[in-house]
Amino acid sequence: MENPEPRAQYLNVVLRQIDRTSLRIPRFQRHFVWDESDVLELLESIKRGYPIGSVLTWKVESADGYFSGFRTEAFPEADERVTSFEVILDGAQRLSSLYGCLRHPDASPKYKIYYDADSDEFVHADSVRSLEAWHVPMSALFDSRSFLKVQGDIAALENGEALLPRALDLYATFQDYQVPIIALSNARLEDVVEVFRRVNSSGTPLSSVDFVRALTWRSNFDLEDTFDTLSERFRATPLDGLNDEFLIRCLSVAAGLSLDSRDVGQLKNLSLRPGGLSNEVSEMEAALDRMSEFLQRLAISGLSEVPYEAQRLILFGIMLFKVKLRPAEIEDWLWRSTFAEEYQSKPESYLTRLIREVKGGDPVRALEVRKPIEPDLFVGRVRRGGSAVTIGFDLLLRREKARSLLSGEVVGSSEGQHEYLFTREQLSEGTFGRVASAALLANLVLLTAHDALTWRKMRKNLTLRQMYEECERRTGDAAEIWRSQGLVLREEESPTSVLENRSSYLVGRVTGRGFA
Repeated sequence: MENPEPRAQYLNVVLRQIDRTSLRIPRFQRHFVWDESDVLELLESIKRGYPIGSVLTWKVESADGYFSGFRTEAFPEADERVTSFEVILDGAQRLSSLYGCLRHPDASPKYKIYYDADSDEFVHADSVRSLEAWHVPMSALFDSRSFLKVQGDIAALENGEALLPRALDLYATFQDYQVPIIALSNARLEDVVEVFRRVNSSGTPLSSVDFVRALTWRSNFDLEDTFDTLSERFRATPLDGLNDEFLIRCLSVAAGLSLDSRDVGQLKNLSLRPGGLSNEVSEMEAALDRMSEFLQRLAISGLSEVPYEAQRLILFGIMLFKVKLRPAEIEDWLWRSTFAEEYQSKPESYLTRLIREVKGGDPVRALEVRKPIEPDLFVGRVRRGGSAVTIGFDLLLRREKARSLLSGEVVGSSEGQHEYLFTREQLSEGTFGRVASAALLANLVLLTAHDALTWRKMRKNLTLRQMYEECERRTGDAAEIWRSQGLVLREEESPTSVLENRSSYLVGRVTGRGFA
């Protein structure tokens, strides 16, 4: 690959390149995700002379066959007579916004933007009750005839002498504005993928998934449509929330490749075979079916409830290669690796090795959990959304069919409300010392909405033992109800011992009390 060619191009030159379709957005780029405020901020940055970030492109020839389609939401249809062009790797959102506003405002309502010379701000057409002469359409800035009319209309206003300089300043600023473009040329696919992986943008950067989507596109096999179909199929199942990043990795595993995103070139070669990647996709789909069926037994409602990507991929590998393991063995590994945080910050090479061990018939090593799980795990952990231990804690209560501590109703983590066993002050008075938050996992119980309101009121005046007795008075089954959330009360227990005993009980439910 030659050294990248940085250049600063006037905005009007960039627009002309797009007009000629010598600058294109490849089909694999995500659909437009910016909202109206993002577009307004972009225009405001240019108006103030601020940099908007560089645009990364790749110089290609149509004969290279890398790209079989291009996005045209704002850009014109590709001219097939243009055989040498640049594709935008990073910066598509910015250039789409600029081209839409300045050249093709009818492409989308979000591109119909005016400069209000009276208030000196940009506004969307739908936010203006009545368009006046001082509303300068942004599409007029690079259309001489249109801008001459704008000048005349503003000059005719009573305060035109004050407003016209603002419009002229805006015109000059956009005419003189330069966009930094970094072009890759004579680059091997592997080099471009690596640059693509490392690119860092202030906008909405692409992932390597987007790139793979382009390189595996064929007229009879569209990876984007395939992934969309899979995501839709597994909606409202334990695999709800399937994302393209995970599916790309599953496809790589099914194709016998590593999980290193630099292997995308090999995926491209496989996609060019007769039938493309159809066999791999079929095998992947069957494995996902088995994976969904297994997760159903754990009452998992979506893929995000399997906290680590490594767990998802290993589980997928087990299902893909039909490894002979009892469901109970897989479940035990899943619980242990979650609470041990076994796969925190593991590199792709580590995951690739584990998948190879699964494929090679050595699942024992792949499923080995090396980190210890302490019985007081839930005592020292504050509830933090998205963390593995928090996700595991919620799943554990769901698996135990947690019952609300006053009514005894079974309550799911999605519809239940968390309440404290002890306040922060009560915890600080004990052996905990000063605590920053009462939201320790061992201190949180799950209640129905009605019970939560009652609990809050009664707990101010009653001890935990008295709350237990209130549950017994109402249900006659307090021992079983409270045990469903790991609470086995003894006489005269301190907050510390209550939480430690609860944590030990719950951890023991998934480790068989075999603490490491």
